[in-house]
Amino acid sequence: MMQNQDKGRKSGRRNQPVNAESAPLQTRRYHGSFSGGQNILSGQKKKPRVNPRLVSGILSLLLTLAASAFTFFPFFRVQTPVISGSTRMSAEEITYYTGLRNLPIYQVDPEMIRSTLLKRYPEIRDISVSLEYPSSVNIIIEQRNPLIEWDFGGSKFWIDEDGTVMNENLSPEKQVYVLADSFPGAKNRADRKIPAKFSRKTVDSILHLGRILPEGKTLFFTYENGFGWDTDTGYRLWLGMNDTALEEKLAMAESLKNYFLEEEIEPDMLSLEFTHAPYYRFSE
Repeated sequence: MMQNQDKGRKSGRRNQPVNAESAPLQTRRYHGSFSGGQNILSGQKKKPRVNPRLVSGILSLLLTLAASAFTFFPFFRVQTPVISGSTRMSAEEITYYTGLRNLPIYQVDPEMIRSTLLKRYPEIRDISVSLEYPSSVNIIIEQRNPLIEWDFGGSKFWIDEDGTVMNENLSPEKQVYVLADSFPGAKNRADRKIPAKFSRKTVDSILHLGRILPEGKTLFFTYENGFGWDTDTGYRLWLGMNDTALEEKLAMAESLKNYFLEEEIEPDMLSLEFTHAPYYRFSE
């Protein structure tokens, strides 16, 4: 009897409803996957794997074909550069010195072209080189502007505002003309080696003297006396190697001119190179 009651209690508890909030959650583990290549959790198909060797091979082939096209196809080779800013240098001449003719565009080095032309042509102030695919090279040249014409015993050269010496006159504008037997900075009277560049001080001095040069007069330069010109009273006025204390020297020259007239002195030359020690000389 007791055993039946116990069974009844057990069976009664077994039939009681379960509280969902208090009952522990149960999970099931699944291994493997269903047929058809579907992932159980995501339900998506697996992406096929890409062979990296195959991709690398395709890219290498494409790069090889592209390099071959740039190298061998005439469409990608430079024939003649486009030159602007210069009327003296032709495209053929620049092509010869830079080796641009029939060169693949990817082998063109703009900096090499710039340095080569600057060394070859001292009259060039600056150069800009740009590439334009498939085969164009654009070269813009800025020429120097000569401001001084130096007549060195029949041999002429020209000087720009930076002091650079040029063997040709590339400007139609009027320059300060200097008739000379030497040049500033010469080692001795027989020195004939013309420097590649004059100092900025020398250039500024020549331009200054050129502005105050009397109308119709020639600016001279000698190794012994520097710069000067012939005066209306018949003697040559020397002012030294540059325009230092030029205003003071010109005022002194005017005073001495009046003195010569009053004293009826007719010198051959007057040197004011050193303002503290001016001197004049009669012709021999």
